[in-house]
Amino acid sequence: MALNTGVIGLGNIGGGVAKNLAAAGHIVIGYDTDLSRIGEAGAQEAADAAEVSQRADLVVLAVPTLSAWRASLAAITANGRRGLIVIDLCTFPLAEKELAYEELARVGIYLLDCPVSGARPQALAGELAMLVSGDADAFARAQTALECFCSSVTHVGTYGVSSKIKYVINLMISVQNMACAEAFLLARKAGIDLQQMADAVMDSAAYSKVFEIRAEKWISGNYDDPTAELAIQLKDKDIIRDFAADVGSPTPMFDAAIPYYIAAGSQGRQQQDAASVLAVLEHMAGIPRDEKPDGSG
Repeated sequence: MALNTGVIGLGNIGGGVAKNLAAAGHIVIGYDTDLSRIGEAGAQEAADAAEVSQRADLVVLAVPTLSAWRASLAAITANGRRGLIVIDLCTFPLAEKELAYEELARVGIYLLDCPVSGARPQALAGELAMLVSGDADAFARAQTALECFCSSVTHVGTYGVSSKIKYVINLMISVQNMACAEAFLLARKAGIDLQQMADAVMDSAAYSKVFEIRAEKWISGNYDDPTAELAIQLKDKDIIRDFAADVGSPTPMFDAAIPYYIAAGSQGRQQQDAASVLAVLEHMAGIPRDEKPDGSG
């Protein structure tokens, strides 16, 4: 059954979500601070998050910052109808999410914690992998819509479990991304053809999805048109660190990798792909391939 769906935040993930919902026959009401994104996503324009929550039966929340997330949920709490289902794709601290869950529940709105694995290409292709935690009945009502933009949708239990798993996944991605960048640096220093090296890795035990998605960027040294922006990694680092500290789990590999992401950010690469950590390593090794985004060498 077609639903009135809303999408708040039409960036790398939300834009693909909206396009796939519309392609599946759902009515999509969209809001983004960049109004041009609304038409590009095939959505009907809403004036703000409050209007989205008033018109929709199901709202997908895909905003990039904690302040935007808080403001969007406050608007939904004040304006959404009882029985509204909110699909929260965002990765933010669990304590914040649990507070929002309680506030929405008080007004009869269901908040589902729905972090996704994947980036812009997967969102556009409808191939995100989603973990869902929260009310099982609300999930059952939303599942068909979620499957419009996800290749897998898995309910993992009570609210918040999916965020915990997502923190673990993002830790792994951070470390894998850094390891792949280091491998490309070694290949360059050794004079190995980068495409040849990438082809060999794809057929080896060293293969990973991170490598597959970002290999072309490491080969070319072009980190524009990001699969996932470096800014997302920089946002998530403290969330992951705090979560690990709360449960008493050491993170030596993650801790070793993070300074290189911070260094890439200091070069002005926040809007580039997270693969741009290789540029930091290349400058350290004396074999830079590009100028920094600020124009310096």
